[in-house]
Formats: sequence, C-alpha cells, structure tokens
Amino acid sequence: MDKTLIRELLADHSQNPRNYGTLTDPDIEHETSNPQCVGPTHPEGDEIAVTVKLSDEKPPVVETVQFTGRGCTLSQATASLLTEQMIGTPATDIVEWDSETLEDLVGMDLTPSRLRCAELALVAFRNAVEDR
Repeated sequence: MDKTLIRELLADHSQNPRNYGTLTDPDIEHETSNPQCVGPTHPEGDEIAVTVKLSDEKPPVVETVQFTGRGCTLSQATASLLTEQMIGTPATDIVEWDSETLEDLVGMDLTPSRLRCAELALVAFRNAVEDR
C-alpha cells in the first residue's frame, strides 16, 4: 500500500474511530496502557479499554466490541481497525492474531516500539478473554 494512503487511513481511523465508546453490561472488558508512548495529547502514555459482547456459540464469536482510549495516532487507529475486524470473528481466533496480523492491518512494518502502540487493543482483548 502507498505510504500516503497508509497515513490517510491511519489519520482517518484515529480522528474518526469506528466502534468508539463503552458497551453497557459487556461480557468481557479490560484496560491496558503503554506508558512509554508519551505525547502532548497523552502525557501519561497510550491507553485503551475494550468492552465486548460475545455470542453463546462455542467458541464464542465477537458480536459487538467498543473501545475508548487516548494516545498516539497508531494506537488509536489500530484499535479502530482491529475492532472492525473482530466483529463476527471467534474469540479464539482473535487471541491468536500476532504482529504480522497487525502489520497487514496497518499496511506497514512495525518497529518494536511502534508494535507496542499498535497492539494495545489486541492485548486488552486477550487479557479480557483470560480474565473471563
């Protein structure tokens, strides 16, 4: 994907996040942070919280997912992109997603520090599933 298109995609998802908000009475929820990514809009670092409704199927499928947070463009845009991909997907599949999945989603290779930003929503989801 063209670098300009990638920047535009990430900016759009960061400024107009999909699935932004908090579900009432979620089946699973978790909040996580990356205190190492600090900026003017997020002096405490990146933060993401996910709330999820799951189906009664075996394995459960994500019916609805929302997130809230603050942080760098990459953390917020990836959370938006990830939540779009999560809907209709079995939770067992999502917990197996890895850095390659994230890189494909955002259209670029991620350095270790950028991966920490990009994976926040996925880490929050995995922790929510573990806590269940």
